[in-house]
Amino acid sequence: MKNQEVNPVRRNMASGSILSRNKGGISNSSPSQKVEFSNGVKVAIFDLDGTLVSRHVWLGLVKYHRKTKKNLFSVFWYIFSNMALTPFWKMGFMSQEKYYKSWGEGIANMMKGIDKNKAKEIFQWLSDEYLLPSKNEKILERLKEHQKEGFLTILISGSFQELLKIIAARLNINFFIGTELETKEDKFTGRIAPPLCFGKQKVEKFENFLSQKKLKVNFKESFAYSDSIFDLPMLKLVGHPVVVEPDKELLKIASKNSWETLQS
Repeated sequence: MKNQEVNPVRRNMASGSILSRNKGGISNSSPSQKVEFSNGVKVAIFDLDGTLVSRHVWLGLVKYHRKTKKNLFSVFWYIFSNMALTPFWKMGFMSQEKYYKSWGEGIANMMKGIDKNKAKEIFQWLSDEYLLPSKNEKILERLKEHQKEGFLTILISGSFQELLKIIAARLNINFFIGTELETKEDKFTGRIAPPLCFGKQKVEKFENFLSQKKLKVNFKESFAYSDSIFDLPMLKLVGHPVVVEPDKELLKIASKNSWETLQS
């Protein structure tokens, strides 16, 4: 799925002004769900790995390829090349953000040479056999509550766009925003189509989504759920940030700001 061309705008969250931005990829999963727009739509934003589900996409792909005994070199290289960076991160020669971003971008290498039809089979396995069986029931209940209350629900993740499409459909989530995979002659090249939906880029893609849909959002009454410090820009967008089994850095910030914290 390619990024859709949008009117290039960006919301300045401090002032409410509109600034120039580039395009971003977004998709609609459940357009039939009733959402209230009169005073600005309320949104509920959900991260995937470690938040909505406890398992992680990269490990699921490793398990799938080991099970099918295909793309094993890509699996080896993904793990080896990123593990080789670990000492540099531990010694402070590489930032934590850059280290985690390397892992996130490198996942695409495990899809190298796979055509779109085969990829659909892989993504369905990841969704139905690996990720969704590890749903966080507390967060799933929150999702259902938001849906009943008329919130616009959005899945935002660094994971592959086509995988998020399947998961969003399974959970009746309105929209999904993820990372695009580069293709050539209907096969994946092993690279992402930048940017990775990670950190500040999640907010940028979300802003592009608002631009394309021409949505006015009631940020004060909106919610965002995540487990990671790298989602801090996204959590700061809303009046009700919720941290889910957070890492140490995010827990510290959440405690300082009296944000809601959900533990298992």
